[in-house]
Amino acid sequence: MSARKRLGWLPMPALGLLLASVLLFLYLRTQDYDPSSYFENVALLRQIQQLDVHWELDAMKSKIGINQSYDPLVDSLPDLNVLPRQLKVGSALSGIGDAVLLAGNMAAFQRALRDKTELVESFKSHNAVLRNSLAFLPIAAEEIASLAGTPGSARLAAPNTVLAAVNRVLLATLIYENGASDEQAVEIERQLDTLAAAARRLPGVPDERVALFVAHVRTVLREHRVVNGLLAGIAASPTAMRIDDVNAILAGEHQRAVLHIQRYRLYLLLFAAALIGLLLYAALRLLRSHATINRVNNELTHANGYLETAVRQRTYELLRSNEQLQAEIAERKQLECRLVQSEKLASIGQLAAGVAHEINNPLAFLRSNFSVLEKYIEDLFGMLAAYERAEQSVASEELAAGLKSMRERIEMAYLKQDIPILMTESRSGMLRVGKIVQDLKDFSRVGSAQKWEWADIHRGIDATLNLIAGEIRDAAEVRREYGAVPEIECLPLQLNQVVMSLVLNAAQAMRPGRGQVTIRTGVEGESVWIEVADTGCGIPDDVLPRIFDPFFTTRAIGKGTGLGLSLSYGIVQQHHGRIEVRTVPGGGSTFRVLLPVRHNVATELRAVEGIG
Repeated sequence: MSARKRLGWLPMPALGLLLASVLLFLYLRTQDYDPSSYFENVALLRQIQQLDVHWELDAMKSKIGINQSYDPLVDSLPDLNVLPRQLKVGSALSGIGDAVLLAGNMAAFQRALRDKTELVESFKSHNAVLRNSLAFLPIAAEEIASLAGTPGSARLAAPNTVLAAVNRVLLATLIYENGASDEQAVEIERQLDTLAAAARRLPGVPDERVALFVAHVRTVLREHRVVNGLLAGIAASPTAMRIDDVNAILAGEHQRAVLHIQRYRLYLLLFAAALIGLLLYAALRLLRSHATINRVNNELTHANGYLETAVRQRTYELLRSNEQLQAEIAERKQLECRLVQSEKLASIGQLAAGVAHEINNPLAFLRSNFSVLEKYIEDLFGMLAAYERAEQSVASEELAAGLKSMRERIEMAYLKQDIPILMTESRSGMLRVGKIVQDLKDFSRVGSAQKWEWADIHRGIDATLNLIAGEIRDAAEVRREYGAVPEIECLPLQLNQVVMSLVLNAAQAMRPGRGQVTIRTGVEGESVWIEVADTGCGIPDDVLPRIFDPFFTTRAIGKGTGLGLSLSYGIVQQHHGRIEVRTVPGGGSTFRVLLPVRHNVATELRAVEGIG
């Protein structure tokens, strides 16, 4: 109880976090050191030692002439310079003193390596001079022997003594090179003095050849001592000792790191044992409280079951109410759209019927009067022809001249040609006005009930284009690409409204300048399709999903109601068809309306799909 009181102030999550942090800290401390780096360093140091030993051995081989070139003395040097830089000096557990000591020894090794490299370079130079002189001595001895016995020289027995002395010096020098000693050097110097004195006393001996031979022997003696000294300096170079010092420092650091890790592993083991004991205590506490939890759980389960039943019942009631509300909202929106559509169509129908009626009455008068006018003109032309014939038989020349002058003044011949042309053009204009009036009457269908009937869609499209020609003439050129399509069972007035909305939208989408609107028709299976394509600005991606929403428009306030495409969509849906849109921003849009040929068949198919 006292331990519980002491720990009561610390929340369980905080206690668990604290224990986990301590455990993680101890574990990470056991992982601070990677022994593989130590063994890699040891392997690198052994490789450096082997290269150093081979370097000294190659120098000795060059000294005794086994190596014919100095390449082996150069081959090891790059590796000796690079490998020490690959040592992984220092670790997370090494102290500052070890790091400083290790860095100092590595610097001392680099200095010793530079000194040894300078000794090797000097050795290469002096040894080359030594080897050249040794190689020249036998050649010089043979030249002395050959020149001493040539015709023209004094053939005396004395030169043979000089030649014997040369051979003795050559032999002593070669023996000295293989096993040098100070006594041998002194003896060779004595023999050289004797040889020089004998050569001066004997006129038959070539003095310059003997002098050259003596100079090379002295060079061998001198360079031999220098080369031996350089070899001794190379062998005494402290590189191997510096490598041993680095190895000893790394071994000590490795040993301390191992002891450090072992200590933290012991701490980790003790902490784990304490944690296990704590967990056992917590398990006992949990077992004692398990019965209480089960009892409370049973009570909560019973209460939860009751609440779930009540919530499920309430949720079911809310869902039913929500479904009814959504159905009422959808029905209200549909009714509002239909009401707006009906009012708009009725207004258009009344307006079109009134205009047609007002135009048709004066047009009837014009047609009637125009027929009478044509008869009158025909009679006048006949009368004028009779006057022209009577003019020729007029006795009075003055009267005939006056008639001729009047005929020329009023250009009777031109009038007789132009009046029929004017009459023809006037009749064509009245026929065109009559066609427009008939298209208005066909478009509005005022007085006729809206019923399904068979209609030619081309005729409806043409009538609609005639009505809106003034609105789209300046904006776009209209092209008709009609295919061979049958009559369809539809509500013609409503389809005319769809075509008018699509064409007007296409004309309004044109960029500055005159564009092109193309109307195509065709057959696809049991359906007829109508396409309205434009070369306008296209529909942006953010606007495309909302183009069929009621009251949505991109035009300025007061320029559009946003009901054209919405009503068109509803009309097409009423005909059991569909509208497809293809658009490229900046590249124009294409609206494709697909309508079944027979309304009854489409209705039956929709009913079967609904049942399925």
